[in-house]
Amino acid sequence: MPTDDVYSTAGFAAWTARLSGPPERATCRWIVEDGQVRGGIALRHEFDDYVQWAGHIGFGIRPSARRRGLAGWALGEMLREARGIGLNRVLLVCATNNLASARTIERLGGVFEEVRDTAFGPVRRYWIDL
Repeated sequence: MPTDDVYSTAGFAAWTARLSGPPERATCRWIVEDGQVRGGIALRHEFDDYVQWAGHIGFGIRPSARRRGLAGWALGEMLREARGIGLNRVLLVCATNNLASARTIERLGGVFEEVRDTAFGPVRRYWIDL
């Protein structure tokens, strides 16, 4: 969420605890390259109220590691995991001004549904059939 504090030690710990949650509800992975964490990706297993606005899969890449294909690679891997747990279709969302994420989602088969207003601003919604 945009309000997450990932810069302080306590804030980062709270963020990672929130991301991981119960393992039966989500699969979370760090995106690591050359022994360095470059980002993270999460697959939420059920279509609940949170997934309705945040999507089944959320990902983020640190600014210094962007534009090298890491998000696409990680999303492809997470789509395989989604198939493995029996999902037939996943929802992904990104901020309307996040064109890099939109292109990544589209490259991996995302079909644009609509722009929807949320408490954090407007988001683009995409579906990927598995």
